[in-house]
Amino acid sequence: METLELIDKLEAMTVQAKKVPITGRAMIDAVRLGELIDQMRITIPRDLHEAQEVIDRREAIVNQTMQDARRIRAVAETDARTLVGDNQLVKGAEVKVAELYAEAEAKAQRLLNMAETEARRKKAEADQYCQDVLSTLEEQLGNIMSTVRAGQRVLSPGEELFTAQAS
Repeated sequence: METLELIDKLEAMTVQAKKVPITGRAMIDAVRLGELIDQMRITIPRDLHEAQEVIDRREAIVNQTMQDARRIRAVAETDARTLVGDNQLVKGAEVKVAELYAEAEAKAQRLLNMAETEARRKKAEADQYCQDVLSTLEEQLGNIMSTVRAGQRVLSPGEELFTAQAS
C-alpha cells in the first residue's frame, strides 16, 4: 500500500470513530490503529527509499547533463579556437601572398628596367658600330674616289693627246 492510501485510511478511521459525548473526543479501535501504524512504518521507509532513489537518479542525470554541457562547451571552445586560428592562418596567408605578389611585381619591374637598359646599351653599341663601319666605308670610298679621280686625271691628259692627234 501506498503511504497516501494509509493516510486516507487513518483519516477515515478518525472520521468513523465513535464520539464521546460532552468531551469532544472520539474512540478509535486500538488494534486497527496499531495495524495501520505498522503498515505505515513498513510503507514509509520503502517510499523514502524510492524517493531517495528518485533523488539519486535526478542527481545522476543532473551530473551527467553538467558533464555533457562541460564537454560540449570544451568542444565548442576548441572549435572556436580552431576557427579563429584558421582565420588567422588565412589572414596570415593572405598577407604573405600579398607580400609575395608585391615582391614578384617589384622583381619583374627591376628585370624589365634592366632589360630596357641593356637593350638601350646594345642599341647604342650597335649604332656606334654602324657609325664606325660607315665612317670606315666612307673613308675607303673617299680613298677609292681619290684613286678613281687620280686615274681619270692620268687618263684625261692622254685622251686630249689622243684626240688632238686624230684631228
